[in-house]
Amino acid sequence: MPRQVRKRMRKAVRPRAGSPAALATPPRQPKTRAKPARSMGPRGLSLGSVPGPVRVLFLDCDGTLTDGTIGFDGQGDSRTFFIRDGIALEWARDSGVLPVVISGRGSKAVEGRMRDLKLEHYLDIKDKVAVARRVLSREQVEWEQCAMVGDDLPDVPLMMKVGWPIAVADARPEVQRAAKTVVGSAGGRGAVRDVVEMVLRHNGTWDQVLERYEVR
Repeated sequence: MPRQVRKRMRKAVRPRAGSPAALATPPRQPKTRAKPARSMGPRGLSLGSVPGPVRVLFLDCDGTLTDGTIGFDGQGDSRTFFIRDGIALEWARDSGVLPVVISGRGSKAVEGRMRDLKLEHYLDIKDKVAVARRVLSREQVEWEQCAMVGDDLPDVPLMMKVGWPIAVADARPEVQRAAKTVVGSAGGRGAVRDVVEMVLRHNGTWDQVLERYEVR
């Protein structure tokens, strides 16, 4: 069949706009590309993209290592810490990741817990980025090699600097939007434990922790 004849036939069978046949014909849907699957960590948590191993893990304290509750009595303030977070930070340090706690509040209770865990810490800090920058200069580490865990607005400037910003499950919405990863646990209830496992898995050293306890 000649080419011009085939073209006229296609035009003839095409329904006119507004006709019953045209109204019955569903419109063509634009093609959409499938979104790539995201790399998942423990408990289905989404991993952030970090070039190379994480070397420094910055952490907020109130609302991240604790549930954000502060108690006061005649002896001073008090905090409640989650035991699994503490042991996880010891694993991180033993596996070549430096945990550094930077808190906007001063606290004798926090000071005592930091000494108990032998963690590098800075309390009553207004500019967390400035403190972190000094740590990086001392350790000769780049921002891309760092992670930061936070829960509230004062944590966002430092989160925006590091390669892997992480928010706890009950972080403020603005903090979650600034994060590459939002963990499944709340602050003071295992969030830091989840973060450490993700970081050590990313670094390829999590199996060493399991071998320590003869876990398979």
